[in-house]
Amino acid sequence: PSFRRTAVNPARHAPVLARATHAHTNMSRVVIVGAGFGGLGCAWTFANQVSKESVSSVVVVDSKDWFTIGGTWAYAWSDRTPVAETKWPLVDAKPRLPGVELRLNTSVVSIDTAGKTITLTDRPDEPVPYDYLVLAPGVVGDPSSIPGLDKCVDMYSQSHVERQKADLQRIVQTAKANAANRVAAEKKQTLAIIIAATPYKCPVAPFEAAFIADDFFRRHGVRDAVDITVSAPVPWPLPDPAKAIFERYLAEKDVLFLPCKTIKNVETNEAENSTSVFFEDGTCITGASAVWAVYPQTAAGFIKQAGLANLSGFVPANMGTNKVSNDVPNADSIFCVGDCAGLSASGKPHPKAGEFAWQMGEMVAHAIGNSGPEYVHSRLGACIAECGGGAGVLVAPDFTACVADPENGQPSATITDKKQGGEEYKLQWVGKYVGKLFGDEGRKFAPKAVA
Repeated sequence: PSFRRTAVNPARHAPVLARATHAHTNMSRVVIVGAGFGGLGCAWTFANQVSKESVSSVVVVDSKDWFTIGGTWAYAWSDRTPVAETKWPLVDAKPRLPGVELRLNTSVVSIDTAGKTITLTDRPDEPVPYDYLVLAPGVVGDPSSIPGLDKCVDMYSQSHVERQKADLQRIVQTAKANAANRVAAEKKQTLAIIIAATPYKCPVAPFEAAFIADDFFRRHGVRDAVDITVSAPVPWPLPDPAKAIFERYLAEKDVLFLPCKTIKNVETNEAENSTSVFFEDGTCITGASAVWAVYPQTAAGFIKQAGLANLSGFVPANMGTNKVSNDVPNADSIFCVGDCAGLSASGKPHPKAGEFAWQMGEMVAHAIGNSGPEYVHSRLGACIAECGGGAGVLVAPDFTACVADPENGQPSATITDKKQGGEEYKLQWVGKYVGKLFGDEGRKFAPKAVA
């Protein structure tokens, strides 16, 4: 899945301007926690668009030293690019982030909101002071509430991509061996993709994974020997306008969707290399060859310890400003962008991955930098769910009106079935952000074409 930035009519969305300004008198020290889309979008905006007279320092902190785009991972597990090609060294982004300090391979120990400092693992005796803190650490998958879930692949962990690749290869090998040995046709392999909780980042990803797996099995001549199932704890986890198109693809590709399935527990039979998923309603998926899970997602421990998260495990934030909206000391100087932010529009969760996170970071940078009326914010993204064979479904939600008027603004969405050029659109989007962060000289993402 991926997102794009689209210009909007300044007159229509003029109210956003007032929320994108924040008057201050002194140059500010800004600390950004997280070097994903939200954090780097904020840093890139400070480096390239915000007046240098507004901030004295911008520091980006991250526990790793590389950047990745989740939308590229499926190319690796479906054997279209090496896993290493889905990561870019953050040091290579320095030329595109002038004036920004990157403190990498270090983690946050604690946040002192009263003293306006953060403590890091690399220099625990030297707390880092800030005037403004931008939280963009993403979320962590937490399987602890569901027994056995930790044995399943975490679909949102880059470190599990190799496991997904191995799962597909093992399913193909077993299916071919069964055919060669004339094993009964009803002894099918099963790939189960289970959503453990909502909200979760990038809502189309489980369906995209099912469609790409379908394409993979067809290319290897074993699709008839494999069942693919997707389950969700809600009736439908995507925007309502997308339902008809996705249901058609589910039917065309013979992917079973199980709605309203709350997971009770997961049991793994290591001797048989199979996994069973049990649901609260008494039904189950038995003997699956592989289970890929969307773990329940929550804020990192240091955020919870600082009292910044709500009972749902996210940081409540104002839809119009991304300022945190709780009662911690100096909350007015703390922003939260991306997956960790608890945002809703018209009672429904606001998507926060990819370009939406970048746009939030951009807005916050302009607010801290007091950019004024020359900056016009839009919150329009487009998620392309690859469907195999070069096709894709383009889901384009627009939350600009909700940012302009958090109380009354209504989101909209357009859905386009791109049977031709869907994958090309996705690759262009990846290239756009690789170019922004690493320049024209940066390594391009160029997966091999499917034969």
